[in-house]
Amino acid sequence: MWGYAVLRCPACGAQVGPDFVFCHVCGSPVRPQFPGPPPHLLYPPAYAPAPRPTRVLWGTRTKRGITATILSLILLWIPGATIVGGALLSLGSTLMFWGRHGFSLQHRRAILVAYFVLWIAALLYVIVFVAFVLTAYEAWTSGATMDRIQPATVAFVWVSTIPTELLVVALALQIRYLLPPSLRWQVWVAGLVLGALVLLATILAFQQVVSGLPNDFVRMSSVLGVLNQISIARLVEGPGFAWFAYLYYRARGAIARESAGAGEKTSTVANP
Repeated sequence: MWGYAVLRCPACGAQVGPDFVFCHVCGSPVRPQFPGPPPHLLYPPAYAPAPRPTRVLWGTRTKRGITATILSLILLWIPGATIVGGALLSLGSTLMFWGRHGFSLQHRRAILVAYFVLWIAALLYVIVFVAFVLTAYEAWTSGATMDRIQPATVAFVWVSTIPTELLVVALALQIRYLLPPSLRWQVWVAGLVLGALVLLATILAFQQVVSGLPNDFVRMSSVLGVLNQISIARLVEGPGFAWFAYLYYRARGAIARESAGAGEKTSTVANP
C-alpha cells in the first residue's frame, strides 16, 4: 500500500504504516503496551552516581598530626633516627596546621606561631649543618687532619642548640590549648625541663669535642663518628621528649572526647 512493510490494526484489521502508533481508522493502539518504565530506563546510567556526603570531624587531621608528632618525639633523641623523627615532626605539625579550624581562636593563633617557629628552627639547623659539612669537605679536599674542623664542630654544637630550643617552644604552643585546663601547667614545666636538658646535652657534647677529636685525617667515617658522639650526648634529652609525648597523647584523647559530642566541629565533604 505504502511501498514498504505495513502492519495491521489488531482491532479492525486495517493496514497501517510501520511508524503508526494508533490506527488511522479506529484509533486503537497499534503496538502492544509494555508495563513498567520504557526500555531505555531499564538499564543503569552510564555515568557514575554522585558521591554521598559524609561527616568528617574537624579534629581528624589534628589527631593524625598529634600521632605523627608522638612518634617523632620518640625518635628525635635516638642516635641514627633523628632524620626520621624530624620528617615525622614536620608531617605532624603540618597536619595540625591544616586542622586548626574548628578549635578556639587561641589555639589557631598558637598553631600559626608554632608552625612559623618550627620552620624557622628547621631552616636555621639546615644552615648550620650545611656550613659544618662544607667546612669538613674543604678540610678533606686539602688533606687536613681532624683538628682542622674542631672550631667548626664547636660552633655546630653550640649554634645547633638554638633551633632545638625553638623546637621546644613550638612543641609547647601546639598543644597548649588542646589539653584540659588541669594539665596545661605541665606544658610550661615540661618545656623548661626539656630546655634545660637540651642545654645539658650541649655542654656534654662540647666537652667531648674540646677533649680532642680523633688524631686522623678528615674522612667521611671520622666526621660521622664525631656526629655520632654529639648524638649520644643528646640522649639526656630523652626524659623531656618523653614528657611531651605523654602530653601529646593526653591532648589527642581530649580531642577525641570533645569532637565526639560537638556537632559544630564537623564539616561535610565528599568521599573520594
